[in-house]
Parts: sequence; structure tokens; C-alpha cells
Amino acid sequence: MNQAELDLFNDKLDAHAREVERFHGEVANVTRQIANCDKLVRLANAGLSQIDGKIAEAVRVGAEAQRIAQQAGAEASAAATVATQAAVGELVAQLREATEAARQTGRSLNLLQFKTGGWIAVYTGLVLLCCLATGALTGWALRGHALTPEQARYVELGKAHEALLANASDKELKQLNAIRNRPPAKKPQDK
Repeated sequence: MNQAELDLFNDKLDAHAREVERFHGEVANVTRQIANCDKLVRLANAGLSQIDGKIAEAVRVGAEAQRIAQQAGAEASAAATVATQAAVGELVAQLREATEAARQTGRSLNLLQFKTGGWIAVYTGLVLLCCLATGALTGWALRGHALTPEQARYVELGKAHEALLANASDKELKQLNAIRNRPPAKKPQDK
């Protein structure tokens, strides 16, 4: 192998190393995107926690309304006048409205929590699908292209030389060693 071929081989090897570095950069970019997805999932979980707090508040309001209704019922049974019965009727109506509002709020919050969870699941699925597609596309693009055709030819040439050396006789090996150990010839300009 002469110097020009060696330089060309080294240039191609360097180009391959740069390509490997670029691939590692792309892998790092995908890793950052996955980390961003994790942040979004954490934010969504925080939102779900807030929704759970609102549901708990709605339950508390319903319990308070029920307690008020029980208290109003006790007062209504103790009072015998028509005015008291009218007041109890009004309180019961308000209680029904408050209970219906609390029930509707609870349903809305449950629906919102379900929708949010669904969107998170869809987004997570899409991100994972994109990651898998990127990995498959990268694997397909780099499949069998780890070496350039010229590098593969040099590898085959090296294997052929190795096979020749393995089959060489002692006399041939001595001749090769003598050629290797010979001092380099001086160029005309070095004289």
C-alpha cells in the first residue's frame, strides 16, 4: 500500500468517524426529546393532581350541603308553623340545586381528567412511535454501510495477503523479512 492509498484510507476513516460522531449527536438529541416528554408527563400529572383537589372540594361541598339539609330537616320537624315549612321547602330546593351543581362539577372534572389522560397517552404513544421510527430508519440507512466499498476492498486485500503469508514457505518468509529489513533507498535529491 503506497502513501497516497494510505492517506486516502485515513481520510475515509476520518470521514467515517465524523459520521459516527454525527450519529451520536442525533442519539443525544432524541434523548433530550424523550427527557422533554418526561417533563410534559410530569406537568400533566401535576394538572391531574389539581383536578383531584377540585374533586375533593366538590365532595366536601356536597357533604356540607348534606349536613345543612339534615340540619334544616331537624329544624323543620321541630317547627309547626307554615312559615317554617316554607323556609324548609326553600332550603331543600337550594340543597337540590347545590347537590346537582356539585354532581355536574364532579362529572365535568371526571371527564376532564379522562380527556387529559387520553391526550397524555396519545402523545406518549406518538413520541414512542417517532422514536421507534427514527431508530428503524437510522438502522436501515446505516445497514451494511459501516465500510465504504473501497475500505471493504482493502479489507479483502488484507485477508488475501494474510492467506498468502499463512501459506508461504520458510524460504518465502525469509525473503519477505529481508525485504522488510532492507534500509529504504535514498532518493536522488537526498544524495
